[in-house]
Amino acid sequence: MLTFLLFLAVISFLIAIHEAGHLISAKLSGVWVHEYSIGFGPKLYSRKYAETTYAVKPIPFGGYVRMAGEDVSEEDSSDAEVPENQKFYSQPPGTKALISFSGPLMNIIAAVLIMIFVVGFTGTPRIAIYGFMDQSPVKEELRVGDQILSLRNKDITSLNKISTILQENKDQEISINVLRNGEKLGYTVVPRWYEEQGKYMLGVELSVAMSNKVTDIADDSSLAGGLKPGDLIVAVNGKPVRDGASIIYELENLPEKEPIVFTVEGKEGTRKVEVSQGNKEQIYGEFGLETIRKEIGPLAAITGGCRQIRTIMVLTYQGIRMVIRGQIPAGEAVTGPVGIANMLGQSARRGLYPLFFLIALISLNLGLINLVPFPALDGSRIGYAAYEFVRGKPIPPEKEGLINSIGFMILIALMIFITYKDIVGFFT
Repeated sequence: MLTFLLFLAVISFLIAIHEAGHLISAKLSGVWVHEYSIGFGPKLYSRKYAETTYAVKPIPFGGYVRMAGEDVSEEDSSDAEVPENQKFYSQPPGTKALISFSGPLMNIIAAVLIMIFVVGFTGTPRIAIYGFMDQSPVKEELRVGDQILSLRNKDITSLNKISTILQENKDQEISINVLRNGEKLGYTVVPRWYEEQGKYMLGVELSVAMSNKVTDIADDSSLAGGLKPGDLIVAVNGKPVRDGASIIYELENLPEKEPIVFTVEGKEGTRKVEVSQGNKEQIYGEFGLETIRKEIGPLAAITGGCRQIRTIMVLTYQGIRMVIRGQIPAGEAVTGPVGIANMLGQSARRGLYPLFFLIALISLNLGLINLVPFPALDGSRIGYAAYEFVRGKPIPPEKEGLINSIGFMILIALMIFITYKDIVGFFT
């Protein structure tokens, strides 16, 4: 039930700001707006201010801003009293494109602001050492689990920053500060050139720092029923562990075929959870550990938030490219309302950052998808405006209406199909 309510809240919020973009730009352009609606169906709540009725409706999978003269292929008696210069179809192409573009733009802006907020509120992840490469120049000084605080007196906020500093310094001595068991330690090290990677490195395997606290368990995990969110993993096959790095290190160095035994502390006291090592490779993805973060200032929050948005866009591009190349089935790359609700519920259980990261991802994708020039999407209206600007006359209303109707039916059919697959996948 909580997952469903969370889904309704997130989707309604993202739709509301999308339609608010259209509403604000329309009113600023002098276009008459009959209705601003969140959802479809009969009105649950409505209030009229000036010429516009603001409504909330029960079917949450969309919304709309109904402007005077928006669809000239259909007669609308409410348009009769509206001055001609306040109708949508009477506006110049640039105004039409701006009104259509404002909805997706609001979702993109919202995604950026959400990421800046959550990065500023939760901080940025610390970077920890998870292992050592061959001939590592720092193996004598550093340890698995060390959190890298600074290099050359520059705070470390990302893996990329470490690489940048090392390439600038090359093979010269460099200061490094790490956090080990709560104690800050300083060393002087010399980066080494790794031919295979083609760059200077410390010879360490790095990742986001994690504690030994379990945040979530996959429903189909072989550990489900054993490990529980909130448990602390204190030993792997009898060897004490204190953080995510030491847990991974012990798992990687277990003898082959030896069963994995986690010693955990939780509400039920200390207990052991055993699983076959035959599943070791997939076990890493079956449970999540708490990310260790550090507080940052406003400027770093803005930089970090924008960096995360760039990461989301790169991942989206890579996903689309993999679908086009056939590396990922299209059915697996797309999810509908049921799938989104399930992901929101899982993210909420993992913590504030994963939840808001997903909300930003959904908002960004909602904005970008709506810019695709497919009939019934905002991108198509931007395309119609561009056509009018180039040709000097708009597409005939009856043709535009037919194109949009066909596109809308295709989108509805696609959403029904995706939702059906989500439901089937949920119960299988």
